[in-house]
Amino acid sequence: MESVALTKRYYSISEVAQMFDMNISKLRFWEEQFPSLNPKRDRSGDRKYTQEDINHLREIVDLVENQGYTIEGAKRALESKKKKKQENQAIIDRLADIKKFMQELREAIDENKEETNQST
Repeated sequence: MESVALTKRYYSISEVAQMFDMNISKLRFWEEQFPSLNPKRDRSGDRKYTQEDINHLREIVDLVENQGYTIEGAKRALESKKKKKQENQAIIDRLADIKKFMQELREAIDENKEETNQST
C-alpha cells in the first residue's frame, strides 16, 4: 500500500482500492468479513469511505496480509484492541472524575482558609 496523504472527507471505493493496491471486489470482501468496516453510502448507494474507515481498513490489511493473521484471528485481535481501548477510556474517565473532585476539594479548602483568615 502506498502512503497517501488523506485530504478529502470522503473517498470512493475505487480510490480506496487504489490506495491499497487491491481490486474493488477484494475490498467488498473485507467489508463482508469485517462488519466493523462499514463505509457510508450516498443517495445512489455508492460507498463513501472516511479517513476513519481507511485507517480501520489499514489495520485489517496489516493484520491479515502483513502479520499473517487468519480472518478470524484478525477479528479477535481487533475486538481485543477495542475492548482494551474501552477499558482504558473507563480508567481515563474515572481519573477525570477524581481530578474534578480533588480540584473542588482544593477550592473548598482555599475558601475555608480565606474565611478563617478574615475572621481572625
